[in-house]
Amino acid sequence: MRIQRFTLALALLLLAAAVYAVFDFKLYPASSAPEKTVTLLLKSKNIRTDYWQTVSAGAEAAAKEAGASLDIEGPLQETDADAQAELLEAAIDREPQAIVIAPIDDDRIAQSLQRARDAGIKLVVIDTPSKLKPAPVSVSNNHQEAGRQAGLAAARATKGNPYVAIVSDFPDSVVSAEREKGILEAVSSDPAHNAGTYYAEDAEEKAYALVKRVLARKPGLNAVLALNEPAALGAAKALKEAEVTNRVTLIGFDSSIYQIKLLEDGSLKAIVVQKPFNLGYLGVKSALRLIDGQKVKSTYIDSLIVTKDNMYTPENQKLLFPFNQK
Repeated sequence: MRIQRFTLALALLLLAAAVYAVFDFKLYPASSAPEKTVTLLLKSKNIRTDYWQTVSAGAEAAAKEAGASLDIEGPLQETDADAQAELLEAAIDREPQAIVIAPIDDDRIAQSLQRARDAGIKLVVIDTPSKLKPAPVSVSNNHQEAGRQAGLAAARATKGNPYVAIVSDFPDSVVSAEREKGILEAVSSDPAHNAGTYYAEDAEEKAYALVKRVLARKPGLNAVLALNEPAALGAAKALKEAEVTNRVTLIGFDSSIYQIKLLEDGSLKAIVVQKPFNLGYLGVKSALRLIDGQKVKSTYIDSLIVTKDNMYTPENQKLLFPFNQK
């Protein structure tokens, strides 16, 4: 009798354990696949740089959609290759599954990216090309086409007879060289239309001084194309001081709050606006697809010409004020 009771109790205990196991499995299922890990390394993480903050927002949106872990890093200054090289090395040591990088033009960056590739880390390059060969998957703005759009805008503003000065940053800047190439496709490299290219080295005051000098030496100048924000701000100051903003068309690139104000007051006739949110979003999306073993092609993102006349359209407001959109 005792044996029967013991057997019954054991059976009931085993049944209860089985039921508990079933319900416990349903309530607490086995963990899903490990979280995907991506590091985004920007040229600058400075909160005052609207462009890179918008890139970050796009990257965060893509990571959130996929439930992926995203680390975002970058130096304070866009030209600080030392800091970006150190951050890249530290990121590689953490062994994320993918690195998305807007590389500063420096041989050390390419060497570190090769180390990442050798370690099996997936690579996506955004914004500017890398020296790494073979080239990784890239997501970038079509800078040559953006330059062509700027050149065409200058030609329209000058009734088909532009005499253009280009204010660039550095002679070895890949992005600026592509923009300049596009501009000259549209306005011609003929000296009758091209007043030369001048290098302001990302310094507003140097751009200001250069444009003052060009105005004095090239009295027929009727257009200035500034290839980045410091160039545009310095050029606008020089044109205002010389009281020639109505005669000399100024066209800039990118859409900082300072350039938007110049567009509103007429100092800037147009800005070539990129889509940095798309850059970050598609950069991380490409990385996640590579992690999944998919084949991924490089992507070009188009730019738009924004003027005072069309800056208030809903589409352009989203580009100019991305953080004000819900």
